[in-house]
Amino acid sequence: MSAASVSHRSAVGHVPVSCHLRRAVGREHNPLCRPVDRARSRLLIALVAAVALSLAVGMVVFLVLLGGARAHARQSALHRHEVTATTLVASTASPTGSPWAAQAQAGWAYPGGDAHTGVIGVPGDTPAGSHLLLWVGDNGIPSTPPEPYGELAAAAALYGLGALAVVDGAAWIGYGIRQKTLERRGEAAWEADWERVEPQWTGRSH
Repeated sequence: MSAASVSHRSAVGHVPVSCHLRRAVGREHNPLCRPVDRARSRLLIALVAAVALSLAVGMVVFLVLLGGARAHARQSALHRHEVTATTLVASTASPTGSPWAAQAQAGWAYPGGDAHTGVIGVPGDTPAGSHLLLWVGDNGIPSTPPEPYGELAAAAALYGLGALAVVDGAAWIGYGIRQKTLERRGEAAWEADWERVEPQWTGRSH
């Protein structure tokens, strides 16, 4: 690559944003502006638009998923009820993999005073007669507690970031491929122009 080509690339790398905008819409009246320069400006504007779009897509995905998760959580919470369970025997070691340290036979009343008994997870070394809070469904069977809002928001944010990364990554990959193509085209055109002008400019043709 010639020194003239390097100098040209350095000069176009410091074009103001306003100039890129004028070039992109064809309103820059610079006789030195070539078609490849306008293509570079349009590519840069397209990249900025794609990045903005990725942010919008990520935000939309986050809000839609968060809204749906909150609605589902509210609906599920209507069928989750907190009752007081009383252990009937002392706790024993829980099977491997259980989130509780131990388990015990316990009794509770729901709904309408209906008595239920069953094995529930309890803290380790829980004696008989201990009172524990227990989440049950409408039928009185033990169930999972309502999902915390923080976990719902974190999950929605994770999916939103994933959508943002996909769109943004695709934009940057496309920009890189197109930029290399324009770079090769610009260098070829510049070298051809320089070979034509250089003999006259330096006086070598005489």
